[in-house]
Amino acid sequence: MHPALKRIPNSRSWARYAIYADHSIIVLNKPPGLICQGLKSQGEVSPSRDVDKFNDLLRDLKDRFHMSNLPYAAHRLDKSTTGALVLAKNLVTARQLAQQFQTRTVSKTYLALVRGGAKSFPSKYGEIRKALEINEEGRVSIGAACDAKFAATDWELIGSSTKVPLSLLRLTLHTGLKHQLRVHLAHSLHTPILGDTLYSRKPLSEKITNLIHIPQNRLFLHSSRLTLSRYKKTGTKRHFRLGITAALPGDFVSMCNDLGIQLDPMDISGGLCVDDVPVGGNSTIENLQGKWLRPWRHLPTEL
Repeated sequence: MHPALKRIPNSRSWARYAIYADHSIIVLNKPPGLICQGLKSQGEVSPSRDVDKFNDLLRDLKDRFHMSNLPYAAHRLDKSTTGALVLAKNLVTARQLAQQFQTRTVSKTYLALVRGGAKSFPSKYGEIRKALEINEEGRVSIGAACDAKFAATDWELIGSSTKVPLSLLRLTLHTGLKHQLRVHLAHSLHTPILGDTLYSRKPLSEKITNLIHIPQNRLFLHSSRLTLSRYKKTGTKRHFRLGITAALPGDFVSMCNDLGIQLDPMDISGGLCVDDVPVGGNSTIENLQGKWLRPWRHLPTEL
């Protein structure tokens, strides 16, 4: 394991997860094991240790970016999911982002290592349109009841290992229901995400475990890119679409290398796109009133 994977951040180092910031938003590369739920109000203190971690993150970001208030969470990622997470610096922006998520203006792309080789997929591209329902215990399943909620996922096969039956998918999340990707992949496409023991309890084959080590409680699902509608303060064309790619964690990259699955360079290093065109250089980013921060790719597997 890379030494950096063993590092555990203290309460004063959370700001290193910030990968982009401008006058109104901060984007983090969320590590695994972090619950995206903090203070319910600016002054509330929570007794939960897991929630306290997120509270520490909010306070650290407040200090790092010299804010007068704690940042606001615009959306959530599951505890075990890594990747791009956007926070608002003020309440006005928080409401604007909430509106974008509610109207599905935000484009959300994920990367997932899944159990299944090339023969598991009928084509290179596909879509899943299966409604989901949640039972009283909070377990999600594909549902046919009248109160089941519509859920839409598109998938693209990036590559499959020639050594073991594992593949890399790029997923577009059109709706954002609880555990949507995990359930769609496990129960509709029948290719559960590697490390998902909730929706697939079938043990891994010895062919896989003899080649690679799967860390306990590690789900290989990464929020790769968020694309938001943004506005410049000046200029004739003020509206633009900002795409922020969060670098894959080091163990995810190493896993793909061991499996012989080729990754896109931007997925490895992270980066920015404006209207789907990659941008680089400080001057270009500063024109957007933003700053690309050095990402910490080697995220710890546990907090």
